[in-house]
Amino acid sequence: MPRRALLLVVALLAAAHAASFLGYGPCDDDFITYRYARNLVEGHGLVFNPGERVEGFSAPGWTLLVALALKLGIAAPTFSVVVSIAASAVAAFAIGSLWRRRHEGELFNVPALLVAASPVIAWHAIVGLGTVLQAALLALWLDLWDRALRNGRSALPAAIVLGLAALVRNEAILFAIPFVVVEARRGRFPTAWPAFAPLVAWQIFRVNYYERWTPITYAVKKLALLDDVKLGLEYLAVSTGSTGIALAVVLGCLVIVKRREGVDVALRAAVFGCAAYVALVVYVGGDFMEWARFFVPILPIALLLACEAASAIVAEQRPIGAALACLALLFEQVPQRGRALLRSDYRGITVRGGAIGRELGARLPAASKVALSPIGAFGYESRLYVVDMLGLTNTAIADAPPNTSIAIKGHQRFDAEWVLAQRPEAIILGSAATQTPEGASAPLVVNGWEQPLLEHPRFAAEYEPLSMDVEGSYPVVFFWRRDLAPPSTARKQ
Repeated sequence: MPRRALLLVVALLAAAHAASFLGYGPCDDDFITYRYARNLVEGHGLVFNPGERVEGFSAPGWTLLVALALKLGIAAPTFSVVVSIAASAVAAFAIGSLWRRRHEGELFNVPALLVAASPVIAWHAIVGLGTVLQAALLALWLDLWDRALRNGRSALPAAIVLGLAALVRNEAILFAIPFVVVEARRGRFPTAWPAFAPLVAWQIFRVNYYERWTPITYAVKKLALLDDVKLGLEYLAVSTGSTGIALAVVLGCLVIVKRREGVDVALRAAVFGCAAYVALVVYVGGDFMEWARFFVPILPIALLLACEAASAIVAEQRPIGAALACLALLFEQVPQRGRALLRSDYRGITVRGGAIGRELGARLPAASKVALSPIGAFGYESRLYVVDMLGLTNTAIADAPPNTSIAIKGHQRFDAEWVLAQRPEAIILGSAATQTPEGASAPLVVNGWEQPLLEHPRFAAEYEPLSMDVEGSYPVVFFWRRDLAPPSTARKQ
């Protein structure tokens, strides 16, 4: 079978691997994007709560694509899953195409196999958030650029793809810097600058529409430098245990950067981009989501760099190279042990959160405010005004002092006084997953950051616990303002 046909098979295997995680997503945060996109399509603007211009998402290009899908009548979760599964195949194919060009005599396309076999990439394709789409665009950029350099052609297609990657998620701009520097030295800056154009255009819109230079999510999650670096290094260590990301980038720095051959220009630039990307992730303190989400966009390129470095070190010792490839493929599968927990989390948080949203959305007056922490699926399904207690969609929580004793990144800030000042009709404490089928007979499990609200003297004075049946699930416990008549289907705890 021709090597190109084999590569197509590997790309299809990548898509099949991603599809094996159907029923594990999209995640709750992806539903935040859906609500922004739906509000844009329905004429409310690019907002979470109509009338409040707050950029509570960090993937603008992904949000705009979801809005386009909704405009075309495609359900947001369907769009997210289908596009991301296809992106996993594109990532494997692009990385494999580059490897095939550089190693014409090798039958087995190890980097492409590693991308296809990665459960981390496969799961994030179902989770959504544009993560795997960005990974695919970065892989495609590198493949297109390498081809242009070898053929002496314009790198404009590569520049366009890189610009789109930086719009999907802005961190990809770190790869545009070495790309444009190299192209400027080639005397081709006019065809390289489009790598910056989409993000520059978005930045102009962002400053004028949201009146901020960065999304509020950056501010609310940012801690003191040393605290973030500590968390970031821990995140890098854990992520390396599931993906090998740090080892791959270090190998790239040690082996590929030293090369001076013209055919390695694109790879050297990719190493610098990956190193800057890793440094940025450490600087911001990493992420709370499982399976190395922040590193997934560069993982296909990092796997390619690791294979290039290993190939240079092993040289003609093919048995050693084959053994290393087998070990890498086996190492990748270690996270598969956590599949059951991921599925349980999805059902408990996203699926049940959406069911609660549909129930309260149908039972509460349309103008009601509901305060809670996991706002994605609930907010999308309920269409109610959401008081976001973690501050991803408002500017108030970012001003609260962080509680560094809470280990979950992005969940350290909370302001009980502000939440109560919003006078929400209902408050849901804990998450959908922490509320058990036992309902009233089970102790209330409150998230650590919500404890100050539970202990606030006004909370018990102003709110009483109620429960309500949820179609397709078990009852939800929430707190209702005492000065209002309770919903007709609610009962006291």
